[in-house]
Amino acid sequence: MHQEKLADNMISMAEGVSDTEKVTGVLQLDDGLTIVGLDAAAGELLGTDSVNLLGRRVGEVSGLVMLVNLMHSGISFSNQIIRVGERHIACDYVPRIEGGRVAGGVLTLVSGFSQEAAAMADELSGLLRSAGAFMDYDGIIILNRAGVVVMVNQAFADVLDTTPQAMIGKHVHDAYPNSQPSRMPLIMETGKPEIGVTHYMNGREVITNRFPLIKDGKVIGAMGKIIFRDVREMTLLANRLQSAPERAASTKQMAGKGALFKYDIDSIVGQSIGMQALKKTLVRVASKNSNVLLRGESGTGKELFAHAIHAASARRYSSFIKVNCAAIPEHLLESELFGYAEGAFTGAKKGGQVGKFELAHTGTIFLDEIGDMPLAMQAKLLRVLQEKELIQLGSSVAKTVDVRVVAATNCNLEQLVKEGKFREDLYYRLNVVTLAIPPLRERCEDIYCITKSIIDQLNDEFGLAVEGLNAEAWNILRQYSWPGNIRELRNVLESAFNVVDGSQIRAEHLPRQLSHGLAASTAKKGDEGLEEYVDANLGRLNIAEIMTELERIVISKALERCHNNKLHAAQLLGISRPGLYKKLNKCSFEETDNC
Repeated sequence: MHQEKLADNMISMAEGVSDTEKVTGVLQLDDGLTIVGLDAAAGELLGTDSVNLLGRRVGEVSGLVMLVNLMHSGISFSNQIIRVGERHIACDYVPRIEGGRVAGGVLTLVSGFSQEAAAMADELSGLLRSAGAFMDYDGIIILNRAGVVVMVNQAFADVLDTTPQAMIGKHVHDAYPNSQPSRMPLIMETGKPEIGVTHYMNGREVITNRFPLIKDGKVIGAMGKIIFRDVREMTLLANRLQSAPERAASTKQMAGKGALFKYDIDSIVGQSIGMQALKKTLVRVASKNSNVLLRGESGTGKELFAHAIHAASARRYSSFIKVNCAAIPEHLLESELFGYAEGAFTGAKKGGQVGKFELAHTGTIFLDEIGDMPLAMQAKLLRVLQEKELIQLGSSVAKTVDVRVVAATNCNLEQLVKEGKFREDLYYRLNVVTLAIPPLRERCEDIYCITKSIIDQLNDEFGLAVEGLNAEAWNILRQYSWPGNIRELRNVLESAFNVVDGSQIRAEHLPRQLSHGLAASTAKKGDEGLEEYVDANLGRLNIAEIMTELERIVISKALERCHNNKLHAAQLLGISRPGLYKKLNKCSFEETDNC
């Protein structure tokens, strides 16, 4: 096993240690760092019976508590020294990754070091634990004095198309596939750091910093940090900074062209387990160049996730361009996406027009409502994705484009493929990586923090000092089903801000449809029939308000039955799609900003 090899590596580094003196124990951990399996040797090393350790968290075990933060971060490390009684024990941890998330790991314990070897390893341990605080965000590698990799994070391993587990315990010269030899052994000899230098790693020219780790005047290791994963990032950043005064003078114009991203990973509010796992997956996915398909109901924040992917990628210094495929008429969509040449059609602008894909060159294009794209356009989009080139309307000259596509839909694409309304080959091109964004009703524990965040934003916009909601208003928010998701929540709070008259939002400040929606939701579940609903509200609401709420229920049911495909829902309701959009706006499902 990999952990046994690492244990042998640690022991071999301890001078004067014989195989007979070596004691090795192994603990199996789940995703909550609970001990779910161990051998007798591990219990012996930790000074207790193995049975007493089963089911306990690592943080509850004396000696291991110092390693919890590192293991929670999913970082691979080796040769971390802990003390249990008089023993010095070297610890090695290899996380287990399943489905893009940490699902537990294996902790190996090794004793039998000489006092001198334990002291040498312990010198580096404190620095490694300090490094754990920022290992999630930068590409970082740490070596001991012998040049062996003792800590590395996923961001660094991604550049080499490998895993931290494959690098831990190897000499740095053996840990870099398809790359220049590392210069970190040299800086440990000279004791001098190297800042902002280029290095060829796995076919890429990256920008790195290298530092010797010094304690009490003695070099005890080295740390390498990747500043730019591609030297082109530095050039793009320099160009961006050079044009900063011009951007400051025309912020709105530049934002309209998509030159700046509005949001990043920190803009996604949510502390639920599902959202935390989704954000970790997003960060890993963003560093690659694969196309991403965002799936989720209307109002869940798909555009926000698209911005965050762009902001966390190497394309962050290039344009982020968004296109709503459902909002652009079919006869204009091709010219919007691919542009047109001068004289392409009557009324064409002199000099032609650059399309959205060309504007997004070296950046990201966000194709919202991709399920509503006409079949004819799907074929042309497929060519761009396959060939990385486009032809403007009215031209015969192909232009090469380097664009990452992030698409979003609330439709059932698989069903559309079966019905022949969406190309199967395009579906597979877009569905390389899928991020499913859960509706608000499935992560109710996030309602509080999302509401707090929106209230802070609205306080800035309205110039108010609203502190929150009273108990009755909170109860309404918690029980409501939020068919419009975060978008509807923001609209509700903005409505309350227009009528609030104190430091707290009260139930009477909330739109009526929330309390009506609760009654209607009960009616839909069969606890209260239609007649009972009318009886309960007759005399309290006028007929227009009752009919509006009933219309809202019918529209919600139609969208649910059609898997949120608005065209199909409109057909089911016997109205046009523009008519459905009007009713959606009327019923507080507004297609406004991207909350």
